Amino acid sequence: MGAKTMNMILAIAVAVFMLHGTDAAEYTVGDGLGWTIPPGGAATYAAWAAEHSLVVNDFLIFNFAVGEQDLALVTKEDFDACNTAEPLIVFKEPGEFQFLKEGTFYLTCTFAGHCAKGQKIALYFAPTASPSPAPSPSQSADDADEQYAATVKFVSKKEYGFKKIIPAAIKSL
Repeated sequence: MGAKTMNMILAIAVAVFMLHGTDAAEYTVGDGLGWTIPPGGAATYAAWAAEHSLVVNDFLIFNFAVGEQDLALVTKEDFDACNTAEPLIVFKEPGEFQFLKEGTFYLTCTFAGHCAKGQKIALYFAPTASPSPAPSPSQSADDADEQYAATVKFVSKKEYGFKKIIPAAIKSL
C-alpha cells in the first residue's frame, strides 16, 4: 500500500475511534453479581462505583430478581441512614436507566435490611465532554423523541435526572 492509502486508513480509524469515544457507555451495576445484597457489604458497590468513570448520558443496567429486590432513588440523608420509608421513586422491575444530568445519585433497595447489608450505591455522573447534538432546524425535539420512541418507550423521571428505557416489545402491554 502507498503512503496516501495508509494515511487515509489511519485518518478513518482515528475518526471512527473519536466518534465511538463520544457514545454513551453502558454498564451493568455489580457486573456479574447484579443488584443484590453483596457478599462484601456496602464496600462491594462502593468499589464498583470507584472503578467506573460515569458521565452524563451513560446507561446503567440494574439486574435483580423481581419480588426479591427493587431499586429506589433516595436523598443523601436517607441513603446514609438506610431510611427507605419515603424514597423519591421505586422501580420494582430490573431495567436499563440513562442518567441525564451531572451529580450524585443515591440508590438502594427498599426491602427490609437490604440497605443495611450493603445493597446501596452512590453514583457520580460527570458532565459530558461535548454537548449532545441539537435536533436539526427542520426537526423539533418532539419529532426526534417520536422517532426514537418507535423503538423504545421512556418512563421519564427527568425531574430526578434519569429515565428508564423499556424495550418496544414491552410497550404494547
